[in-house]
Amino acid sequence: MKAKEIILLIFIIAAGIFFYHVQAGKIDVVWDDFIAWDFNEYTYQETQVIEPPLPASLKVLNSHGQVEVLGAETDRITFTFEKRVWRRNEEKAREVADKLHPVVTKGDAAVTITTNRSDFKRRNFDTSFRITVPSGMSVEVTNSYGPVKADQVGETIIDNRHGEVSATNIRGGAVIENSYEDVEVSGLQSNCTIRSRHSDISVKAVAGEVNIENSYGLVDLRGGSQKATITAPHTEIWVEDLTGPLEVRNSYEKITLRNVGPSRIDGSHSPVDADGVAGNLEINDTYEPIILKSIQGNLEITGGHLSVSGRGIVGESIYVSSSYEDVDLADFSGKTTILLSHGNITLAPLPLTGPIEVRATYSPIIFFWPGEDRYPLEAQTKSSDIQWSLSGSITTEEKDSLTLVRAFSEVLDKPRILLSTTYGDIQFEKGPNR
Repeated sequence: MKAKEIILLIFIIAAGIFFYHVQAGKIDVVWDDFIAWDFNEYTYQETQVIEPPLPASLKVLNSHGQVEVLGAETDRITFTFEKRVWRRNEEKAREVADKLHPVVTKGDAAVTITTNRSDFKRRNFDTSFRITVPSGMSVEVTNSYGPVKADQVGETIIDNRHGEVSATNIRGGAVIENSYEDVEVSGLQSNCTIRSRHSDISVKAVAGEVNIENSYGLVDLRGGSQKATITAPHTEIWVEDLTGPLEVRNSYEKITLRNVGPSRIDGSHSPVDADGVAGNLEINDTYEPIILKSIQGNLEITGGHLSVSGRGIVGESIYVSSSYEDVDLADFSGKTTILLSHGNITLAPLPLTGPIEVRATYSPIIFFWPGEDRYPLEAQTKSSDIQWSLSGSITTEEKDSLTLVRAFSEVLDKPRILLSTTYGDIQFEKGPNR
């Protein structure tokens, strides 16, 4: 390879790396500006008042700066416009600042505030707004490369590419879009929709429905009584104190639930830790542990390579289907079905309120008998043994490599226990007194 070809190849690789980091948000480049390494920063401010009567909403269009909109007990709109200009000296900076100004349009439906940024070819400056509006006024903000904050306003729409977003004490709902920076939402009186990526999202005390889309970040949702939907691959998820139904779609990161209502989880390589679910819990996942505690409702778990550990599961039905990992359930009740291959099974039920059926292959089973009651039992294993250390007589049949044990067959008014496995022992032990 010739020297020129090597240099060209190095340039192409370097350019590819550069553009990748720009796309990923690790390098922030403004293509219509230039990098002001050798310039000084100068700041200028001006204030304007928009007198009543006012339309119902405010629109703010800004770029490369920050926007803050605050509701207050007022009947007018007041804003401070800040200009940060980079030039070699103040004289040059003042020339730019004098030409750079806000543009206000008062229409029938909305007041629009923007700037004349597009008039400049060299845009080595940024612009910011601090705006006070009547409390509860609807607000729509479009911004980029800077934080946006809204507080004590009405229905809120924020589109802030590459910028932080804070929406608090909103007298209505909010729709928020951003990327690569944090989103904080709290105290909404209606629905909340957030679409983001590469962001940490915190949502608290939303009275309406919540819909969150994110990737490669964190979602922390706390408080609420309506439905919540979280679609967030490669994102760690924490949900707490949510009484409405919850739907989560995730991959490759942990999902933690604390004191939630009925929930459905669709995961892939997603560890699940749920403590306190008041309602049905449905989990479809692969390759990660599932840890459950205090589930007051039906439980359904399907997937492969899932280890399942559960304590205090009380519902009408419990269904677990997995492979190559262990299933360990204690203090549970309801109709229970366990399907497993190549894993250990340990069961310590409460006094039975429904039948228990285990069908497994290559799986040893330890069963702790619930209390002193008798339940009709049938247990069988292939190429392994059944160990009975409880009181009460049993019948044993052996044929070829199959061992079959029955007990308490005369009991007809109690739920049945059926345990079946291959190449694994079945062991019966006395359960704890409850």
